[in-house]
Amino acid sequence: MKTLDNTIKYYELLMIYNDTSKYKHYDLPAGFHYEFYQEGDELKWVDIHIESGEFTSINQGIKYFHDFYDSFYDELNKRCIFIVENKTGIKVGTATISLLKNEKFGCNAAVDWFAIRRAYQGKHLARPLISKFISIASKLGHDKLILHTQTTTWLAAKLYLDFGFEPLNKDEITGWRILKTLTNHPKLDNLDVVDNDIIYDMRNIEIERQLKMIFNTDEFNYSVWYKNNLHKVYVYCNGKTYEYEYFEDKNKIRLEEVKNKTYIK
Repeated sequence: MKTLDNTIKYYELLMIYNDTSKYKHYDLPAGFHYEFYQEGDELKWVDIHIESGEFTSINQGIKYFHDFYDSFYDELNKRCIFIVENKTGIKVGTATISLLKNEKFGCNAAVDWFAIRRAYQGKHLARPLISKFISIASKLGHDKLILHTQTTTWLAAKLYLDFGFEPLNKDEITGWRILKTLTNHPKLDNLDVVDNDIIYDMRNIEIERQLKMIFNTDEFNYSVWYKNNLHKVYVYCNGKTYEYEYFEDKNKIRLEEVKNKTYIK
């Protein structure tokens, strides 16, 4: 099962960890170690997020990196952590304790950009990385943490709740009810479940079905943009990025590739 599911409707879910001095410690499995960000790791960070499904091109990843990190770049060597495979030296996972410009919900730090390469998901790396970023936050003097996640990464959201994070933006009732339906988590017992038509984006289900036929595999990442009059689908598959336009004709989806828009990773 993919950890990012674009067939689920997107709702932002905010969580809070109320005491970073208390957490359950998990060691990394044998064969892995941690390293902090070093000068030149930008592309490695981008590569992890491409492989995990967050981005569909290196250019997109670089833009997000600078938009997000430039305001506290000098602190990345103590705030951005990587999981590294001993044998290959490949950076396979990452997370960041971001320094917030303005305090939010009584917090001056947030967990951002948690990701593990798809090939390394299921290797028991997630819980150690969560315990590691909480310990980093505590050492940096952040007593509490907020965390941004979303319904499309509902498996990760469940894991955060299991670990001790608490729901924060409870007014986003539909998103939390979707998470309740998908996970039946005890922290969401007060919420009602919802029907599938509330959970799933039928447009994206059809787009994903057609992409599976086009690429003859389900080993790809994609994002659909339909805001501000855009009708774009970006796909990353086998080291390349492809761009499509989609059209809705009488409730049917039609994809057309944008030629000369293939990018090598």
